[in-house]
Amino acid sequence: MTLRRHLIAAIVLAAITCNLLLWCVPLLVLLLVRLAVPGSRRQLARLTARIYRAAVAIDDCWLRNISGADWRRPELELDPERPCIIIANHRSWADTFVLQSVVSRHGPILKFLCKRELAWIPVLGLIFIAFDFPMLRRRSGTVAEPGRTRGQERPRRDDIDRVREACAVLREAPAAMLAFVEGTRYTEAKRDRLASPHRHLLPIRAGGFGAMLDSLGASAAAVVDVTLFYPNAPSFWRFLAGAAGTVDVHADRFTAREVRDAGSRPWLETRWRAKDAALARAAAGEANT
Repeated sequence: MTLRRHLIAAIVLAAITCNLLLWCVPLLVLLLVRLAVPGSRRQLARLTARIYRAAVAIDDCWLRNISGADWRRPELELDPERPCIIIANHRSWADTFVLQSVVSRHGPILKFLCKRELAWIPVLGLIFIAFDFPMLRRRSGTVAEPGRTRGQERPRRDDIDRVREACAVLREAPAAMLAFVEGTRYTEAKRDRLASPHRHLLPIRAGGFGAMLDSLGASAAAVVDVTLFYPNAPSFWRFLAGAAGTVDVHADRFTAREVRDAGSRPWLETRWRAKDAALARAAAGEANT
């Protein structure tokens, strides 16, 4: 990248950080009100959701108008008052900014599972607590199973129970729960090390997704499978600099019942095969332009 692009990335990162800090004051006030007034979580959730959407709108403005970052917004209508589950392939830290814009500008705010220890980190902890991000009490462990390669281990039963407990808060504060079911960002080195059956994806880890589905039950409005394709190297810094190209975003919507009837793991495996094929077609199209 040119020096100008690096400067743009630094400016946009500083602006996004300032935007984050700006909203900490009203979030702190609302959090104190929630602690002082038992039973107010549901009412205050609407106010915090407005703050979330305002922050996302400002980030979008900086990314699109200053850095030149761009992404295609799919037709996706979600009820902001009902929880849903979002799954996506994971390529970069930029994924979250794109998904927030696609899902939360007009639908439910986007949340993800985080470790309870993060609550002690200044600013981030306040944000996670104020927005009722589901928190796990400790880092998930795994149990090896015969016939599964590294990276395909089964989560421990107590970890799955903790996911269900953590997601229970969504009944009072509805949101779109984001699950990167690969468990980590994709790289070719990780793909080879984990012996992935896919060319553009890592193996799925279905335990957490299944626990989310069980926890939300009939309250889940939808399960949305999002495919993200970056035409250029998908590093977060390049994205901030507007040098990652136009991100292609495709979304397929399913009912929670459809997914449960198929079984969470078989359904994910089917979707991952289709997603890998779609990414291969997109990569071939870019190579031919």
